[in-house]
Amino acid sequence: MVENIFLNPNEPNPNFMVYKEEARRVILKALGGKSECFWVLGKTGIGKTTFLLWIKEFGPLYKVKPIYFHGGDDLKFDEFKTTLEHETRASFFSRVFLRKKYIEIPVILMIDDVDFLKDDDIIKYVVSKLDEEKIHLSVVFASVDMVEKVREYLRGRDIEKIFLEMPSPEAIMEMIRKRIEAGGGEDFQPFGKQLVKDIIESSSTVREVLIKLQEAA
Repeated sequence: MVENIFLNPNEPNPNFMVYKEEARRVILKALGGKSECFWVLGKTGIGKTTFLLWIKEFGPLYKVKPIYFHGGDDLKFDEFKTTLEHETRASFFSRVFLRKKYIEIPVILMIDDVDFLKDDDIIKYVVSKLDEEKIHLSVVFASVDMVEKVREYLRGRDIEKIFLEMPSPEAIMEMIRKRIEAGGGEDFQPFGKQLVKDIIESSSTVREVLIKLQEAA
């Protein structure tokens, strides 16, 4: 039987992400400019967290520094600030001999579930960093809908909206096949190709597909 971890709808896995072209575009734009603002939007379960985790996992291959935060109501300003400062701090050599404060590669700061973020000081701090000359920072927010109070802090800035929609059945079929094989199955077994296809056609999010497959396992 396929290992459940590869089908678990509550464990986003960047190795099976289906929006790679959109994520690469974010990385390349962040490489090409600074103070870029992106907002990943889509219904619950469509793959927003997996999108961000893919950038976190593979961003370093493009010579960027990805920093991911889950932005639920447990995220506090002091924790956020301390982590961001630590992750973006220049090396000892650069600080002492080159008088650098920040790392020299572009930084992509990602805040997931920004709609549940309670501490406004976090967003204020992000805006202050976007305006800071010495750090090459871009930011990616993710939520079901845009959050008005966050958008207010970003007033006057261009925000590129990335709407995640249900991928093509063929793309999801390929993703499921890879998950099954990673979990010890072969091709679409033990489910069968037709069952997987029927589940995809009756689902409206990637998570819903995984839930139904998990129930069928």
